[in-house]
Amino acid sequence: MTPEPVTLKVTEDALEELITTYARHTATAAGRSRDRPRHRVNLDSDAASADRAACWLRMVSIVEIYTEALLTHLAGEAPGRAPGGWSDVIGLLRRRHNIDVADLSAWESLEACFLVRNAVAHGLGRFTAKQLERETPRKMRVIGVPVRDGMVVITATSLAHCFETCREFITKLNTHPQVTAEVITAPAATDAWAEH
Repeated sequence: MTPEPVTLKVTEDALEELITTYARHTATAAGRSRDRPRHRVNLDSDAASADRAACWLRMVSIVEIYTEALLTHLAGEAPGRAPGGWSDVIGLLRRRHNIDVADLSAWESLEACFLVRNAVAHGLGRFTAKQLERETPRKMRVIGVPVRDGMVVITATSLAHCFETCREFITKLNTHPQVTAEVITAPAATDAWAEH
């Protein structure tokens, strides 16, 4: 008998933060479109691009923080020193809790979202030489992010896809059978999300 999925507080908090982040961006973008004078085309395209990139960075960061908080929650530990990075977090989930995030339906798209985030954060939107060697731009097709002259172009459509990918990943990880089983049998843990 499979236990009924439980939505953890840490999951609810992460989803709320994700939805709020995207909603704020969408409201700001809509206001910018209405306020732009019709005779000046692309007056705010740089600001709009920067806003989309900032929203993308924040949404992917929310996924990272959530996953780390979930790991802490499952371990029944008080939040402490964070693992060394994303690969450590997903490695610990696999080794300690038998959760392979690569098996989640949103994983391939989420990986591409991380690659875009890395290009924005570490290359000001351009792929690094190492990413180009690994043919990273080809992986952007999964999430519909155009690449022009080695630079990611975050569109409103691709940003919406990133939002849906992040939301799906958080939801699927929360309802993973191993998470559900451990939550039912684990003692109450602290609210790890609030500590981040």
